[in-house]
Amino acid sequence: MEERYAWRQMAWWFGGIVVGFKLWTILLAIVFSAQWSTVWYLVLNHVAWLVGLVLLVWGPLTFWYRLVRIRRRRRDLLRAEWEISEHSHRW
Repeated sequence: MEERYAWRQMAWWFGGIVVGFKLWTILLAIVFSAQWSTVWYLVLNHVAWLVGLVLLVWGPLTFWYRLVRIRRRRRDLLRAEWEISEHSHRW
């Protein structure tokens, strides 16, 4: 479990560094650009990058959400099968 936590922490650090570097680079490019067309190009390029990232993550997140719903439903069905109310007892 310890190794899994370390890998997860490294992944978060790596992702944070990549996003931080990208934001710092775009900030410097905006500050030092002389034309608004360059700024708009950079902004729209980042929007396209974020849309691509959302599309890439959408499938696994949808699968995970469906899996959680199915597991919850299965747990409820198993509990309903084994829990017997007092009113259903006919002795």
